[in-house]
Amino acid sequence: MKIYLTAYNELFIIDSEQLLYLEADDHYTIVNYTSGAKFMVPFGLSRVEAAISDAFSAETERNPKAQSRYIIRVGRKFMLNMNRIFHISTMKQVVVLVDDHGENHSLHLPKPILRTLIDTLSP
Repeated sequence: MKIYLTAYNELFIIDSEQLLYLEADDHYTIVNYTSGAKFMVPFGLSRVEAAISDAFSAETERNPKAQSRYIIRVGRKFMLNMNRIFHISTMKQVVVLVDDHGENHSLHLPKPILRTLIDTLSP
């Protein structure tokens, strides 16, 4: 599924299937793909989050059997692809994601956010 963002006669496309995580950087968002590619879009994380939510809603309307939302906001700074998380440690205050090359990406988050994430992901 593609997320489309437009501004100032420009179009930015984020492929949710390739997304590893998004990171807020002031009024910009850094997009990190599973391939290792990284780029910045001129939108705050809240604007990108709204576009992702709209895209998932539209996809669900078109295809009721589509996978439910798997990109979630965690804290003020990150949105994560839940399908790429393989370790969460509240002791170390870290969530670890894996990319397509088997590389680990550790993101440091506060304990309360990690506890909520564990509760969200636990069966």
